[in-house]
Amino acid sequence: MDDFKKFKQYFNNDFWRAFQDKQSFFNIPKTKAEKEIFVEKLYREIEERRYYPSVPSCYIDRDKGNGVTRIVPVFTLKDYCVYYYCIKKIEDKIAYNRVENTFGGWTLGGLMRKGEDDEMEKRRKNFNRYEDFVAELHGISVSEYSFNPAAWARAYGDLNAKLYASAKSRSFKYVAELDIANYYDSIRLDILEMRIREIVNEEHADIVSLLFHFLNYWNRNTNLYNKQTVGIPQDAMGDCSRILANFYLQPYDKIVFELCKQNKCKYLRYADDQFLFAEDRNKLHILIFKVSKKLNSLGLSVNQKKVKVRTTEDLINNRSYKIFDLLKEDKDRKDKKKVEQFVDYYLDLLDKSGLVNIKDNGTPLLNKALFCPALKSIDFSKKTKLMSCYLDDDYLKNARAIHLEKIYKLLGKNDKQEFIKKLNSLSRKLIHNAFHYELLNFHERNKIDNHLVLKRIKKLSKI
Repeated sequence: MDDFKKFKQYFNNDFWRAFQDKQSFFNIPKTKAEKEIFVEKLYREIEERRYYPSVPSCYIDRDKGNGVTRIVPVFTLKDYCVYYYCIKKIEDKIAYNRVENTFGGWTLGGLMRKGEDDEMEKRRKNFNRYEDFVAELHGISVSEYSFNPAAWARAYGDLNAKLYASAKSRSFKYVAELDIANYYDSIRLDILEMRIREIVNEEHADIVSLLFHFLNYWNRNTNLYNKQTVGIPQDAMGDCSRILANFYLQPYDKIVFELCKQNKCKYLRYADDQFLFAEDRNKLHILIFKVSKKLNSLGLSVNQKKVKVRTTEDLINNRSYKIFDLLKEDKDRKDKKKVEQFVDYYLDLLDKSGLVNIKDNGTPLLNKALFCPALKSIDFSKKTKLMSCYLDDDYLKNARAIHLEKIYKLLGKNDKQEFIKKLNSLSRKLIHNAFHYELLNFHERNKIDNHLVLKRIKKLSKI
């Protein structure tokens, strides 16, 4: 265990940044002195062996479709500090990608050199939030709760670049997309702990014990005082669990990568999403069979309902790579002609097929356009038609606060009021509280009265 001086360095500005604008969940110490008092109190609890994980402070209900809920725990700030500290201490051993074309092992950030911290502060001054900056560059929904949003965006960008290159390659005609069923919930903690202890130095044995003390007992709302043996939390600040989940799959990655190499195929993985490329369908079916058996040895299984085998051309169309190419560079988003062409493609797809064959029904395309500065100056009729897509209930109910804010800024004064009324009306209908927490964040960021949202969240907590 570090001394206090070293311990407190882990909780620098980059750490606290991830919690800003989250007062709905966390009572963040406001001053440097308050933060130091908070961290010192936690340090004494750990050092004196008095630390015990709290039950989650609340739960976020996310809509998986058809009324099905994914329940996301939100830990206390103290527990997040412990989880983050433990992973930071061992991430140099476990938080990187050992196998080519796998993504998920980027580090948490923090403990940066002073020059890097200064550079990040300069970027923040130019944007309301650093996440806004990253999202604008990539046209994606960077996690609102990421400790290292720049690394998140780079990994996502690298994945799509390699997927697109593989799909365009003449070596491959088919691709299989696989998803691991209940991935986080199925990870065996005994296997995970054994593998971490094998690779982490003896000097960090106490850190590993502290980590698994947290993982074994955070879920007392479900387990009572029984020790949890399977599953890691898929929590609101998901970076720590992401690193553990990625590490858990690395032996599997090595085997699948070599198997694909021997069969002149290609393997890519991002979290629990996997892609197998081959020149014929038969090879893919054999690979899927072997992959399923290997996953089973880790207590995991392929989600049979989500397996998709398609041509590489279908993958290119499904992920809209050719359309995204129009806005590849940062300058393209400021180019009225290119942005208008991008919008034309989207609206044409909407008219022809209703976007049923496009990933997530075209939501990534809508998000990309939303972060284009030139969007406000395109042809009025096209902009009006596009805005109707942003104001559709199906888009809004899954939108993050950052998307709601972008839409709000595109509207005129009267339309802004109608937009707020629409959101409040939607709030009265939706029962998954994830939307309401995003709406609350949006209201707080734009100084909009939020008493109706708070009232709805309180009511939903009783369901």
